[in-house]
Amino acid sequence: MHFLTPTTIGSLQNPREAIGRIVCANFHLANKPVDIEVPQAVLPDTVFEAVVRIPYDMQLKQVLANGKKGALNVGVVLILPEGFELAPLDRISPEMKEKIGNLSFQTTAPLRKIFL
Repeated sequence: MHFLTPTTIGSLQNPREAIGRIVCANFHLANKPVDIEVPQAVLPDTVFEAVVRIPYDMQLKQVLANGKKGALNVGVVLILPEGFELAPLDRISPEMKEKIGNLSFQTTAPLRKIFL
């Protein structure tokens, strides 16, 4: 059994394999289709939205730490182009904060801000 945690990903120099696949795919949703929506172009110093959809059966459950069944944990590693980084909280509009809700975002390592 293998575990790939944020700490494990953070220790990687690059979460992408030489063939282009994200290392998490070795253990998780290697062949799952993903839909991503991003602007065609953005101006410098602009906050924009990237929407990632992973279609899956919402009825599927996983075993939680307490032994009960619960919702699946679903996540994504997003690699931004060079020069881009996650916007600081003070730059995110109230409307976007409302859309985000309780989702969490983090870089995999402080020096590699393009890997979310």
